[in-house]
Amino acid sequence: MTGRLIGAGLIAALAIAATVDGGQSRYEATDRSDVAGVSGLRIINIRDNVLRTCYAVFLADSNESDPASRVELTELRSAFTARDQRLVDLLSAFEQDRSVFAGTIAPNPLKYEWQANTAQVDYALTVLNNMFARLEQDLLRAPRTVMTVVPQACVPSERAPR
Repeated sequence: MTGRLIGAGLIAALAIAATVDGGQSRYEATDRSDVAGVSGLRIINIRDNVLRTCYAVFLADSNESDPASRVELTELRSAFTARDQRLVDLLSAFEQDRSVFAGTIAPNPLKYEWQANTAQVDYALTVLNNMFARLEQDLLRAPRTVMTVVPQACVPSERAPR
């Protein structure tokens, strides 16, 4: 059973290989031209040698001048330092409030915990903002190409038909 499947696959592969010319690719670019007056617009004519059809491919590249300059990145080192300083200040304020008067009611630790959590969240939001800004910067730097493919009439191939 396995031998028959391998044999059938081999015969199918040989049949497909026989239909394709040696060294001939399926798609062939027959013409490429830039459109005068419209910067970045190109037309490429492509022939599909297997289906014997042709296509006009319209490519429009957008070129923006320095799009990455619009995105502001936050300095993470300064945000990290500010967060740590805020936490140190909160810890020292809590220790100072606890030791001011012996025998008095201790300060509410939830107040300091809430302020410490706020400092952590502010830092996390700064990091996330920075990550989104970098992602936006990468997207703005990526080349943008618009492509449209339109079928068209084929001119006779220069090769002799088989």
